[in-house]
Amino acid sequence: MKEMKEVYWLRSIACLSVVLIHAVSRVLTDLSVTGDERVIYRTLQMILLYGTPMFVLISTIVMTHAYKENIPKGFLIKRIKYILIPYLVMAAFYAADKSYRYEWTINDFARELGYNLLGHWHGYFVLIIFQFYLLHLLFVKYINRFKLMYVLTVSFFVSVGYWVSLYFYFIDYVNHSSYLTFFFSRVLFIGWLFYYVVAYYCGRNYERFIEMLKRNWMLIGFCALASLALVQFIYHTGILMRVTSARFDIIPYTVLLFFLFFFFVSKVNRIPRWVVSFSGYSYGIYLLHPLVQTVLSRRVQMTETTEFIYLIVQFVAGVFVPIVLIYVISKLPFGAFVVGKTATRKKVFKETEEPKAA
Repeated sequence: MKEMKEVYWLRSIACLSVVLIHAVSRVLTDLSVTGDERVIYRTLQMILLYGTPMFVLISTIVMTHAYKENIPKGFLIKRIKYILIPYLVMAAFYAADKSYRYEWTINDFARELGYNLLGHWHGYFVLIIFQFYLLHLLFVKYINRFKLMYVLTVSFFVSVGYWVSLYFYFIDYVNHSSYLTFFFSRVLFIGWLFYYVVAYYCGRNYERFIEMLKRNWMLIGFCALASLALVQFIYHTGILMRVTSARFDIIPYTVLLFFLFFFFVSKVNRIPRWVVSFSGYSYGIYLLHPLVQTVLSRRVQMTETTEFIYLIVQFVAGVFVPIVLIYVISKLPFGAFVVGKTATRKKVFKETEEPKAA
């Protein structure tokens, strides 16, 4: 089976985008940016909102490329060990960090931990992916009974309709901010279903997918720009001002941008070693970077610097400090259960060679 080398690049791009969007958040919070400058930074954040859903696309396309028909023994066990357990460990760590900073009681810590375990922190995408791991066990058995366009169309309207209904009809985000509101609007898989379905078909039909990109990349690029313009219009006109990846208008934008990125990186014949290495660190960086950025915000006084310099400092620290931490932690016997596996190129695609136990 042909190696899907593009995912090294895409995982790196998605990871850097997520770190940058959180660096922008630190600038807006720590430096109290207002006026036109705030508009510029919010515009940048809206551009970068593809980061988290792109991880969902990447995880699914790798999975379906490897397991087109059958799910091997141990499929879920491996993912529980090296994806879900680090999620649980870091969810507890972030709750403990808040408890320490705000001098919370044990009850406060327990409540925060419960929220985090159910996705009330930036690692929530792991829960989305695990829902699709479970869905995949059923999907591969029955999906071939239905036509591709039917499944794509239905899943698109389900996802878009779900978020439109929540945001405009069922949830008052001004006066109602319960945790259930947060869970149903961001964590439940229904709003993310279209991403899974698209990546499922792309992974199963990798060669045909590449040919489609070659024939239509200019049209895809134009549509990606148009979809970004729609995202910016909906946000800046006040129709929907929630800065989150869980938005109905982000769906076509992310999918089209994923296609465009996939096409361009597929033209690169040789993958640099640093891209492979960075891709292997991406999960750990995703988990750790907000901690690094928050510590930098608390410990380093940069009130005299410009917003742009502070953005660069937060971004660089959010990328490279986690890499150092991951390298050190991964050397410990239990390191993979804290920051995940720092997979090499061989390890990432070992399971695509033969459908062995994962």
